[in-house]
Amino acid sequence: MGRALIGVALLVLPLVAACSTPLPDPQSAGAQIYQVRCAGCHPLYAPRLLTAAMWQVQVDRMQREMLRRAVNPLTEQEQYLVLSYLKAHAAETPELGAPASSASPAP
Repeated sequence: MGRALIGVALLVLPLVAACSTPLPDPQSAGAQIYQVRCAGCHPLYAPRLLTAAMWQVQVDRMQREMLRRAVNPLTEQEQYLVLSYLKAHAAETPELGAPASSASPAP
């Protein structure tokens, strides 16, 4: 039981650490919108957790999810700024412990 708990902790730690890491360039317009619009529903994920292509999939998916939940989706300008920000700070390859591109970063 103890080893299983340690194993689970080792798998979860990279995600927790990545989510609690300060955002790069936090004063940029994209970071500000990301913080305000996305953190209202779920913890923020560090941009380096996903590749640019994976962020595109996630933002598109979250736009549909917001509509489904009757939440105003990002405007075209907000979506452009958020995606530009996330892609500028995205990983070349996904980091260990990053959610899959088809999975939601939302809890």
